[in-house]
Amino acid sequence: MAYRCLHDAGWTMVFVSDGCHELCGYASSEILGKTGVSWEEITHPEDRRRVRDCIEDAMRSGRRFAVQYRIVSKSGQIKWVVERGVAIRDEQGEAALEGFIEDITARRATLEALEAAELRYRNIFEHASEGIFQSTRDGRYLAANPALARLYGYDSPQALMADLADIERLLYVLPDRRVDFLTLIERDGEVLNFESEVYRRDGSRIWISENAHAVLGTKGEFICYEGTVQDISERKRTEAHLQLMAMVFSNSNEAIMVTDAGNRIIAVNPAFRRLTGYLPDEVMGKDPRILSAGITSPEVFSDMWASLDRHGSWQGELWDRRKSGEAYPKWLSISLVRDADGQIRNHIGSFIDISELKATQERIRHLAHHDTLTNLANRFSLHEKLGQAIAFCKRNHMQLALMLIDLDRFKTINDTLGHQAGDELLIQVAQRLSAAVRESDIVARLGGDEFVVALPGIGSPADAAHLADKITREISAPYLINGQELRTSPSIGICVYPGDGTEIGDLLKNADVAMYHAKAKGRGNYQFFTEEMNIATTERMNLESDLRLAIARGELLLYYQPQLDLRSGTIVGVEALIRWQHPTRGLVSPADFIPIAEDSGMISAIGDWVLEEACRQLKAWQTRGITHIRMSINLSTGQFLDKTLPARIHELLASNGLSAGLLDLEVTESMSMASPDESISVMKTLSSSGLTLSIDDFGTGYSSLAYLKLLPIHTLKIDRSFVKDIESDPNDADICDVTVLLAHKLGLEVVAEGVETEAQLKFLLSIGCEKIQGYLISKPLPADQAERFIRNNPPMNDLGTIDLWSSPEQSPSIEENCPA
Repeated sequence: MAYRCLHDAGWTMVFVSDGCHELCGYASSEILGKTGVSWEEITHPEDRRRVRDCIEDAMRSGRRFAVQYRIVSKSGQIKWVVERGVAIRDEQGEAALEGFIEDITARRATLEALEAAELRYRNIFEHASEGIFQSTRDGRYLAANPALARLYGYDSPQALMADLADIERLLYVLPDRRVDFLTLIERDGEVLNFESEVYRRDGSRIWISENAHAVLGTKGEFICYEGTVQDISERKRTEAHLQLMAMVFSNSNEAIMVTDAGNRIIAVNPAFRRLTGYLPDEVMGKDPRILSAGITSPEVFSDMWASLDRHGSWQGELWDRRKSGEAYPKWLSISLVRDADGQIRNHIGSFIDISELKATQERIRHLAHHDTLTNLANRFSLHEKLGQAIAFCKRNHMQLALMLIDLDRFKTINDTLGHQAGDELLIQVAQRLSAAVRESDIVARLGGDEFVVALPGIGSPADAAHLADKITREISAPYLINGQELRTSPSIGICVYPGDGTEIGDLLKNADVAMYHAKAKGRGNYQFFTEEMNIATTERMNLESDLRLAIARGELLLYYQPQLDLRSGTIVGVEALIRWQHPTRGLVSPADFIPIAEDSGMISAIGDWVLEEACRQLKAWQTRGITHIRMSINLSTGQFLDKTLPARIHELLASNGLSAGLLDLEVTESMSMASPDESISVMKTLSSSGLTLSIDDFGTGYSSLAYLKLLPIHTLKIDRSFVKDIESDPNDADICDVTVLLAHKLGLEVVAEGVETEAQLKFLLSIGCEKIQGYLISKPLPADQAERFIRNNPPMNDLGTIDLWSSPEQSPSIEENCPA
């Protein structure tokens, strides 16, 4: 409707167009002039003030106005109108308005509906739990809701859209996923459940599922992509966990079996088939008792069900039978699965075949009780068995004999031939001991070369003596090891329960005391324990304790016994002999402390000290003008076999400025013959550096002449046991004679030890012996006295010879002069 009205209180209409009636229901005549219905009255009361303010404000500023408001039609209907106009002056110069008033009720209803719809959409958009987005083809976000921002770790949608300017590059862990998204949505117009791993703002990763479609305009033109996003990380984790569980079930090495509430099998894994031999179809729906071997006691099953009822789980050992009929032990773990009401849904059992484990446990148990080398009872098992045997003897008022057996010269065999030979010897000794005793007797190895034999229920100690004789014979017989014949013998200590002790520790200690007494008696014998032995053993232990401190305290000394060259009558050398000057015991004989040093392992340190001290003394004599004397030094077994010995000797020679030719190293016959091949190698190393070697105590061991001729030695020393009786025993004289002859045939010199009479000297001279030593010449002397002896004894002439044992047809012949 077009109009003109006055600017007055009622907006008096002075002109309205024909649309007046349609707009407000009034005819034009009804609203024109001051007598009609004013437009102010037609305007809705609630809007009148707003409309007037809007129009008057426009009039003051001289601009056009437009205002929407409600009118009440003649029929009472409320309509929305929009009034557009401008202030003018009419012909009389009065203020007036001209404009148009248009019915916008329908349009307004449409807009309100749109606004309501938009509000609803906005409300959904803003408050949805799922992420919602609109994006462009080139990967920019046009819109994003708060849920999407939170999902991706942003504080607001604006921050998300500003940061994620390139979806393909910045969002997807695998950039190709954006290409896949575009391919699908361009082809199908939508994507459904499109799953991808994406980055959150902090760099962490989540899994999402997208549902989206392309938004097109009215003409089919592309506007944007629109869709929703869900965080499916938890679902993915659950799926991965379920997949892992399925893989565990299928790939587990443990057999797994699931039963229902009625304990009927409903699932088994591949390991079940491998372990039991049954196919799944053969056991489905059956009770697991079909697997039982019928060996497990009913009490175990009762305990199993009781534990399941109380705790919901049980584990233990059962015996089953495979489909093949083979019985086997298994370790079974069972757990209950209950529903929300606490009712049993399933039993889950997993089990393994523990046949090998039980075999291993048995082996471990055997190893825990037996010596690994000999398979005899070990120390732990011995104490168990002895405890049982002593209890038996105590109940039945019987005696028990306990033997402690140590192998003589084992260390020498072990050191010279090696541990392999030593181990083989111990194995054979164990076999001989086991064969020598009764089934009820106890045979054990304590360690090293020590064995124990216990004889429960003996009638008298004589029974033990008979067995000890038998053991001595058996152990002393030759052993063939690695093609070599070896010998050892047992030193046996015996004590008897209850007379010699009632406790295991006391019995072993007393048997040990008796064993050491047997060694002191010459080895290869047995001795019964006596209290006197205990006293002697205590004394020996005290002596060993003092000996360990002797070197540090400077209590060891070297004495020197001169050696006379029978050809020139001059003193040409000395043998270094160790002594121990004990602070309270006085001078201790080597016979008393050397065996202790050998048994306790101190002999190597003492031997090293002897080498150092002998070289130092030889240098001191040379400095004082005694330059013709050679030093003979005895080597222990450990020193002789020590591969560092040549280097150590040359270091000592160099530090003292001595030549190698001034030292003569003595090894015993038994030492050199224990392992002839190795002895030859060691001796060649030593002799090649200028040192000379002698075989000491020749005739007391078991020399092989085939090996003797190969040894790079310079001298044979006749043992004093043959020299002392050459005046009274023709056999000893013959042995000396043959030894000298043998030595000369091999190109060796001979030194006779223990010469105490002139007759012995003359006889040795007559058979061609080159050198002698003994009390006839001089006893072993301290260094200062030995020096005076060497200086003050001029050459001895006219020594003479004697034929002690001529045949009856021959008259004794005495030569007055020493042969040249």
